[in-house]
Amino acid sequence: MRAKDKSNLLKVGIFITGLIVVLMIMVVAIGKESSVFDQKVIVRARVKNAENLKPGAVADLRGLRIGNVQDILIIGQEEVEITMLVTEKNLQWIRKDSKVEISNVGLVGDKYIQIKGGSSTSPAFDPAKDVLEYEASYDLKAIAAKGGNIADKTESLITKLDLLLAAIEPEKLGKAMHGISQTAENMGKATGPMAVTMQKMESMATRMDDIMEHVQKGPGTAHAMIYDDALYEDLRKLLGGAERNTVIKYFIRESIKKAPVKQ
Repeated sequence: MRAKDKSNLLKVGIFITGLIVVLMIMVVAIGKESSVFDQKVIVRARVKNAENLKPGAVADLRGLRIGNVQDILIIGQEEVEITMLVTEKNLQWIRKDSKVEISNVGLVGDKYIQIKGGSSTSPAFDPAKDVLEYEASYDLKAIAAKGGNIADKTESLITKLDLLLAAIEPEKLGKAMHGISQTAENMGKATGPMAVTMQKMESMATRMDDIMEHVQKGPGTAHAMIYDDALYEDLRKLLGGAERNTVIKYFIRESIKKAPVKQ
């Protein structure tokens, strides 16, 4: 073999060896990124609408990629089943009450499916029999559409207001504004006497509360008449039975004696 052929063969061998090394580095890097060599389990989720989610999309849990969408099938009138391949080591963080949500990467990026972890008190998710349910998220398109409708209505309202103001003569508009200002001023003046009256009523109510509290706590005649049973018995005896007649007759005689004599 000629020396030139040996040199070319050596160059080819070095090139192929370098290519193999680069390929191995790429495989290891991809394996770390997508967990190619990790054990995977099938996790199913059911949603009403796939929202343009495609097979191969990322399955995300708490901001980390834990798998990919494997298949998407329509299984009912309002039900779509999404099958995901999820790394087995991350299955422990998925609970029975976990939910799924279809989101965008950024505002207009690719779709991905997000798994929400659920509560710590819920049992662990069993991929053999459990299915993740859908939780609706904020639809950016719907929000943008509503915002557009509000903007259109606001613009229409401003246009109509401009036309209305343009149709009114400036002098009449000035008089109307002056009338509104005068009415507001009159209402402000009227609130002054009303405030004084309310203040007086509040003061009167406070005094009544003080009087009632004093009567309740005592001492005093009013307190004794309401709360003293002995006084009640004395009054009953005074105005009751035979004693009542004697007392009444005495007061009548005294009243007649003291009454002025008509001329």
